[in-house]
Amino acid sequence: MHQRGVPMYLKVAATIKSRIHSYAYQPGDWIPATKDLAQEFGVSTITIRKAVERLIQEGYLAARQGAGTMATLPKLKKVEIQISGNFRRWLDSASGRSPRLEIEIVDIVPFQAPQSIRTLLGAGRDEPVGRLRRLRRYQGQIVSYFINYFRAEHIRRLPRAKLTKRSFIEIFQESTRIRLKKLEQRVESVIAEMDLAKVLGTDYGSPLFFIENIYYSNHDKPVVVTHMYYRGDCYMYRAAIPLDGIPLPPQRSFADLKATATDPEICYADDHE
Repeated sequence: MHQRGVPMYLKVAATIKSRIHSYAYQPGDWIPATKDLAQEFGVSTITIRKAVERLIQEGYLAARQGAGTMATLPKLKKVEIQISGNFRRWLDSASGRSPRLEIEIVDIVPFQAPQSIRTLLGAGRDEPVGRLRRLRRYQGQIVSYFINYFRAEHIRRLPRAKLTKRSFIEIFQESTRIRLKKLEQRVESVIAEMDLAKVLGTDYGSPLFFIENIYYSNHDKPVVVTHMYYRGDCYMYRAAIPLDGIPLPPQRSFADLKATATDPEICYADDHE
């Protein structure tokens, strides 16, 4: 990932954190002294102290007066998102139903969305669209940020109380009577710029998963666009893929193998399969 412009103390903190995760610095071990780390990274001791303070706040280091700084490993587990052909299973994990996440509504308002969003939703040039923004927390920490775009006339139909308990897609279909037929999904790795970093409570330049879902009605018209930002240090993707459908190569007899080894034409064909 290209990280030009990322403060040096964040790079140092990320490197020390990686060493703790990989057990180069084992939990309970003392990390090198500030002056030694400054020499290793080629930075000032002030930069090292800022990195160490950051990691103490995150639970990766513990300072002991007069002794030094000890590596620790936080107990916070990452939230798993299931990669599956089953939409229900994916929705449960991505929307915070499993495991259970706390959902906070930031706002639900008419909004002058980017032209690309208005075009998808069939809104006019100066016509606002509806925007719902929500945060998800796991063990009290913000882990993801969701933005839903839809036609503005649907705002009044959405029961606000339910939006903190169930998935937006379920509530949207119930409230508008619009049946969703399919979705198109795009996944990217991005970094947190200053606005996203502030919303997610993370640092500028931190890695994020970005997912865009475009939901289509039975008439093949886009009716909902969802943008989801997941903190890279709080989420992981997991998949279990059955291999039952992959055919095994046909078994070949010793005679066939011998013929293949002595026939130059067959050898040539195998080399360029």
